[in-house]
Amino acid sequence: MQHQTLDFPHDESQEVRVDADALKQLAVDLLVDKTLFRFDAETAADRLVEADLRGIQSHGTRALPRYLDAIDAGDIDPRAKVLTESETPAVAVLDGGLGIGHVAATRGMQMAIAKAREVGTGTVAVKGSRHYGAASVYALMAAREGLIAYCTTSTGGATVAAYGSRGPAVANNAFAWAVPSREGPPFVLDMACGATSWGKVESFKLYGTPLPDGMALDAEGHPTTDAAAARTMLPSAGARGFGLAFLSSVLAGPLIGGKMPLHKTGGPLAERSEHFFYVLDVKQFGDEERFYRELDATMAEIRALPPAAGFDRVRFPGELEAEREEEYRRSGIPLHRDHAALLEQRAAPAALTVPWS
Repeated sequence: MQHQTLDFPHDESQEVRVDADALKQLAVDLLVDKTLFRFDAETAADRLVEADLRGIQSHGTRALPRYLDAIDAGDIDPRAKVLTESETPAVAVLDGGLGIGHVAATRGMQMAIAKAREVGTGTVAVKGSRHYGAASVYALMAAREGLIAYCTTSTGGATVAAYGSRGPAVANNAFAWAVPSREGPPFVLDMACGATSWGKVESFKLYGTPLPDGMALDAEGHPTTDAAAARTMLPSAGARGFGLAFLSSVLAGPLIGGKMPLHKTGGPLAERSEHFFYVLDVKQFGDEERFYRELDATMAEIRALPPAAGFDRVRFPGELEAEREEEYRRSGIPLHRDHAALLEQRAAPAALTVPWS
């Protein structure tokens, strides 16, 4: 049986194409309308549209209406300031002030990059934040500067079963690794610890597509392929995904005073989120040129392997997303019509014109 990573569904008949720069401007305007400082709005919009460009629309601008609602509800502080709580040459802890998570997370990764440049490695944890979107967009910030990076984040309450259980025990934490390359796009492993992300489940529901078997359980703990009925995610690769989720929650949780998911009662916009960023400067560990020669030669040899049945060629994690980014920058980002309609509804009260009408 061939196992493939579950991709986001697509159906051109249900989508509209939107220019990336125009979509970013709409996101900026919607956030500024909610009184975010323009710099913060542009930072958040950058991360949202970067996710859209890589084909991760569930963590891109499709999430924007939820953030706007959270601002209205008082769960996100639109004027939050990111403060440094403690700092050493290699480590820092920031407080996100319950602002939109993309701003605090961007600051955290930027600080981790600066520390890695100075002392070889930088580790920054962020507390008191909110949902930060797609993990890969932060890891890529470092990889594009020639650094190796890891990041993870907490979510709301437990939604993923423990291995061997039928009930939720851990969160569907996302984490990402990124490694720079000179002969192609960076290696980017961005994954949820569950069998798939809840964002993909939402996408399957949006497109009216059933989930594959063995991914989710319904409210009674029975297996389901109905995206609308899914309540508990099964862990990715059994015990491995369960273990990764638990570890991710430790780094983005109790390490900086946060709670484990089992002790959270709300979602990622009601409960505080924590983030964890770790960066390595390649050239401070050894010969940088030798590193790239070995890495790029190995990646080229792996890409040249004969593809298995059903595959056009061998790709590394992150390559498909890089190909999509190139295509979407050229031909526009595909948004589901309901996604576009939600943004249009939010634009109307602010007298904003959407770029697809």
